[in-house]
Amino acid sequence: MYACIHQTAPDRPLTAELQALARAFSPVVETAGERTVVFPIDGLGRLFGPPDQLAAEIARRGAEMGLVANLAIAAQPDTAVLAARHLPGVHWIRPGEEARSLAPIPLKAMELPEELHQTLKLWGLRTLGDVAGLPPIGLAERLGEEGVRLYELATGRAVRPLHLDPPESRYEETVELDDPLDNLEPLLFLLSRSLGELCRRLQGDGRAANRIRLELGLEDGGRHERILELPVPQAGAEALGKILRLDLEAHPPPAPVTAVRLELRPADPRPAQHGLFLPPAPPPDKLQLTLARLEALVGKGNLGSPVLLDTHRPGAFAIQPFAPREERAGRAAETRAPAPEGPPRLAMRRYEPPLPARVRLRAERPAYLSARGIAGEVADAAGPWRITGEWWDARAWARDEWDVQLARGGVYRIYCALDTRAWFVEGVYD
Repeated sequence: MYACIHQTAPDRPLTAELQALARAFSPVVETAGERTVVFPIDGLGRLFGPPDQLAAEIARRGAEMGLVANLAIAAQPDTAVLAARHLPGVHWIRPGEEARSLAPIPLKAMELPEELHQTLKLWGLRTLGDVAGLPPIGLAERLGEEGVRLYELATGRAVRPLHLDPPESRYEETVELDDPLDNLEPLLFLLSRSLGELCRRLQGDGRAANRIRLELGLEDGGRHERILELPVPQAGAEALGKILRLDLEAHPPPAPVTAVRLELRPADPRPAQHGLFLPPAPPPDKLQLTLARLEALVGKGNLGSPVLLDTHRPGAFAIQPFAPREERAGRAAETRAPAPEGPPRLAMRRYEPPLPARVRLRAERPAYLSARGIAGEVADAAGPWRITGEWWDARAWARDEWDVQLARGGVYRIYCALDTRAWFVEGVYD
């Protein structure tokens, strides 16, 4: 037997309160929606009596908690959920009475595919009672598995186990030290022990970590905190220890350490299946170590994947943390866009950042260009093309662009920033 509680007030879902009420009667609870919980009640008869008395006790405790909800008890969880969601009040559906009890529920209130809704409407079916009166073989022939599933729901024959939420576990270790540590090596030794224990718990739960949070209590009363985001979830203590070592070597604590708190944020491990015709990707732990070493060299925020910003400013981009994309197994080659038809076009290689330049004008047109590695008379020039953007705030910009060809060879894109009247070389055409 199963009991289902459905909160009827949609303005403020009280899922936590519903779960607390359900766990007062059973340690096994399924969250069947934002406002619905279902749990088994087998064995509670010795404590509360028959199902009608148990329902009265659940309703009494719910009223004490301020919950406004429907309650249904049935032999199967789906039957209890349907009754609690669509039948007001308290209902005890006895075995064998499922079809009669669920018959008034309208089909339009069911979560069904839109195409199936239209088909049932064309057939003149309006309620679960209409579906229960049809021959199941005919429904299976015409609607397939969806028809069989709907018939089982209408007759109360749908059998399934509860879908339980995984227990929320906190993967953290806290150590108070008797003597302050003023050396990195003993601190790393202590962290490796904590990491080993946390990773064993992660692996036992089938999880991985995608963030490391380290908080060090200092002798002078301060705190030294480091948060490391991992692009690929992993649960190897050795790899995570090397990542922590690299970060602490780059950002050591400013005073002796008196307390250590290490926390791993759990995440689902990323499955990896490589195709026969794809080159093997580096293991996630080695990839993360390589990224950590590079970041230690170039500095935080200078390593990642470039992304274009939502602006018309030329060359505007930002750096986001690198996360390898998932490759579809078995794909032999990347899908490439077809080559454009027509005459060949010039490609411009941009300088990042643009090169500061000196430009001499003649009749308001560039006549001479000088920049790092570039100098010469301008043989021909096209422009100017004025572009502006973000005029509504302090980031407003405007510039005049020119394409110039030097007498000694080479075609370049240059521009003049109108706010400072400074010239720059943006790129060179191949």
